[in-house]
Amino acid sequence: MKRLTLAIVLAFALPAQADEATDAATAFIESPVQQKLLDDMLSPEMLMTQFQAMQVQIPEDKVQPVLNIVSEELNAIRPDMEAAMIAGAAAAFTVDEINALTEFYSSPLGASAMAKMNPYMQSTMGSMMPALQGAQGKIMQRVQAELQ
Repeated sequence: MKRLTLAIVLAFALPAQADEATDAATAFIESPVQQKLLDDMLSPEMLMTQFQAMQVQIPEDKVQPVLNIVSEELNAIRPDMEAAMIAGAAAAFTVDEINALTEFYSSPLGASAMAKMNPYMQSTMGSMMPALQGAQGKIMQRVQAELQ
């Protein structure tokens, strides 16, 4: 009887906890700091930096049309991206952790750190892109040789 009661309690408690985590994750992802991060990630400036890091040459007269196309396409998937971020946060973190993240990133210190995240990643990935591309080529050569 005790096991049946425990099973019933858990059956009703787990969906409530999942809903609470989803609600907390939604509040986190919809917070102004996270929305600014997404805005920055999808900005034409960020995209241009990524093209430059990948050494993609775009003729000057085509830069703006290309940036417009990429921005439109990325903004079209933004709702799906946000939904995936919410689901991922709800699955990966406890409600207390999500609430702590929300609190931290809503603070002046957390907002300052988040504002520096994209420039940090651009700089890091930009400087590493040639090495990563070189490694990717070597990996493909070695894997192909191994598979023959």
